[in-house]
Amino acid sequence: MGSAANQNASDRRRSPYRHSLFRTLLALFGAPVAWVIQMSLSEPIAAYACYPHQAPLSTPLWVELPTILATISLVCLAAGLFSGYVAWTFWQQTGSAATAVMRPSNSQRAVADGGQNHFLAMIGLMSSSIFIIAILFTCIAVFLVSPCSAWA
Repeated sequence: MGSAANQNASDRRRSPYRHSLFRTLLALFGAPVAWVIQMSLSEPIAAYACYPHQAPLSTPLWVELPTILATISLVCLAAGLFSGYVAWTFWQQTGSAATAVMRPSNSQRAVADGGQNHFLAMIGLMSSSIFIIAILFTCIAVFLVSPCSAWA
């Protein structure tokens, strides 16, 4: 009896379909958090550099402001793309788990979770896609729009 319980526990540990909570959260919230960080850092830095003490400037306080904003944008884009990659691999793995459970001739044990992991992976994939596009649009704005007004 104890041997069967130990075998069942070791099967669950070795199962390729088990996913960690961290991976699931990264797939779901990685890209949105990257976009929020991008907006939370870029906007106040640009606002302070161009409008210190409520007085608009024609040039920023720091010459390297475009480089700072571009670095923030590219780091957040890399984080969003990584989150998208995690969501993509999570979705692929949960999809193969669903097909393994559906095949009656398959002798492998798969964790039958009722499709929750596949659903979460799909939501993470869609969320990552939308927020990667948002990060890209914000990146483009950083590169195309001058942070300070020329007619101060």
